[in-house]
Amino acid sequence: MLIHEAFNETLKRYNISARALAQTAQVSESLVSQFRHGKKGVTDEVLDSLLQAMQKIAPGSRKYFCLLIAGEPIKLGVSEGEFKDISEDEIPELLIAIARRWRAGDNEVVQAS
Repeated sequence: MLIHEAFNETLKRYNISARALAQTAQVSESLVSQFRHGKKGVTDEVLDSLLQAMQKIAPGSRKYFCLLIAGEPIKLGVSEGEFKDISEDEIPELLIAIARRWRAGDNEVVQAS
């Protein structure tokens, strides 16, 4: 997979807009659009800025991008089957814990209260 293809797929997967990414990375929206569609390359420094901004907007997105580039299989850390025994009463608590983890970033473990 080409770098711009992995970049574009990551932006789509994490629902990151070119505008938000450009603002966060302090580059032009046009540059982001041209790069994601393979019309223009970027320097190593600009790519690094874009990946840092991507990670800031959507934690986990940089890792996803790198896995795509490396050709590694992408899988979720947990399977759907692990949740089959969760009761309807436990689902809201689990969703709240997930939301807190998402907001906290990649490295923090947040427990449901």
